[in-house]
Amino acid sequence: MPNILSSRDVLQALLTDLNAKAAELGMVLTAWDETAQPLPANGEVSEFCRIVQDCKAARQGCAKARRELAQVVVETNQSSRATSPWGCRLLGIPVRDRHRLIGAVVVEFPTLEMLDEEHFARLCDRLELDRQVLRGYAHQACRYAADEASHVQDMFTMFLQDQLRNQDANQALTSLSMNLAGTYEELSLLYHVSSSMKVSQEPTAFLQDVCDELREVISVEVVLAVVHDTRTRMDQDILVKAGSDDIDTRQLRLLAASYVLPQFQDASSLVLNNIFHSSGSPFLSQSVRSLIAVPLTVEREIIGLVMGLNKSGEFDSYDAKLISSIAGQSSVFLANHRMYAELQELLVGVLQSLTESIDAKDPYTCGHSRRVAEISRRMAEAIGLEPQRVQQIYLAGLLHDVGKIGVPEAILCKTGKLTDKEYKIIQQHPSIGAKILRRIRNLEPIISGVISHHERMDGRGYPNGLSGENVPLEGRILGLADSWDAMTSQRTYRQAMSLQKAEEEIRRCAGTQFDPKLVDLFLSWNLPTLMKDLNALNVHDLHFLNERFF
Repeated sequence: MPNILSSRDVLQALLTDLNAKAAELGMVLTAWDETAQPLPANGEVSEFCRIVQDCKAARQGCAKARRELAQVVVETNQSSRATSPWGCRLLGIPVRDRHRLIGAVVVEFPTLEMLDEEHFARLCDRLELDRQVLRGYAHQACRYAADEASHVQDMFTMFLQDQLRNQDANQALTSLSMNLAGTYEELSLLYHVSSSMKVSQEPTAFLQDVCDELREVISVEVVLAVVHDTRTRMDQDILVKAGSDDIDTRQLRLLAASYVLPQFQDASSLVLNNIFHSSGSPFLSQSVRSLIAVPLTVEREIIGLVMGLNKSGEFDSYDAKLISSIAGQSSVFLANHRMYAELQELLVGVLQSLTESIDAKDPYTCGHSRRVAEISRRMAEAIGLEPQRVQQIYLAGLLHDVGKIGVPEAILCKTGKLTDKEYKIIQQHPSIGAKILRRIRNLEPIISGVISHHERMDGRGYPNGLSGENVPLEGRILGLADSWDAMTSQRTYRQAMSLQKAEEEIRRCAGTQFDPKLVDLFLSWNLPTLMKDLNALNVHDLHFLNERFF
């Protein structure tokens, strides 16, 4: 049997897994057990934080603030926030393993507000630090505003839940696999089932494969699986069958619901050999001569069953063991699928918040991300890309400016011409966006579009100066959509262009800034109708919300 991890072991594993992610985002993680005792911390800190922490007063003050916040989180079992004596933002997040509180994680980051001249001068004076030396490090370390705390908290809550669910799933699968024993056919079948357990797979396809394989191994006429769990994104009960068509679907559904499932209240399985219909249940069809069934259970809730009908001989203990093992594997799959669906819903919520926060940084670009996403989606569909890639491009459009979270609002909202230094800061946002998204494994397919949406066909774009076909198709699509919306939208520094002038500008830049084939496609559309559709978009027009994207 695999070792059961203690709560501190689980927390330490989480801390190890997330330290690199936190360091990349310019943040520091500390973990505390359920008694608010700290765990050893080994994460990297910025040079700014290291210099400040070298001061005894700062180190003691920050340590006290973290400890007090961790105590509040552990005592209340709720997220909480605080500010250190030196201005860093502290976010306390409870860590729950299977709904049990096992500790807390504190996320700490210096805020943009710390760069305020008066605050910075006071900080340096109190700690007796050189302002000029410290300011350079501070500008590198202070990436997020204090009011972005809720988004950061949501993001790390998602990271923690993702890691915990992965640990639970891996431990459950390991525990199950180490208890498997039996004949070559049993091991082969279990291997086949476990190797096909991909949480992104639809339950119907997975269960159909299970039924087909199980029928061959135990030599029965029919194997069926029924699932009636409403939390797995199923509009109605699932029933899949392998084998003979002598018993129709209606009879099988009635047999499962009215005869077999009620008997699981008193037993963990049901085996009936040599069924005599003269004294049997009215739910047993004349075509059913023998039956074996076991429940599918998720979180102690029976959500369905796997059943075999009409074996040439009698069902024995080997059959019961095998079908119970398969049902156990299938239950793990369904549990993981449920967690996957819940995680996807959580991630979608975070992404929606991210999308809104991007536009919220600059009121003059409100709705820009949604419009870019919609134009990009239409272009991707028009050139015949497969649906999944279309959705990836759509999502890349929504998040193409996520890196602007790391750009000061004073630069984003500046009404005058940007200085060279300010323009270089703006040019960093594709790379910043890629870094933010890179640690979210399911978002890897959209990173190429996010990082390349300001590249140009002539190689004069940024951040990597790519040219021609070396610019990913996603980046070429997003770049055209982004430029069109920028030209036709009201901005702080200029009025919106007319459609005619914007069209002329797009045509003029074909082959230098934009892909000429995409330009021809785009300009073939009815642009007034397009603009009308774009202006009608609202926050609810996010197509991926109802799609299985990941």
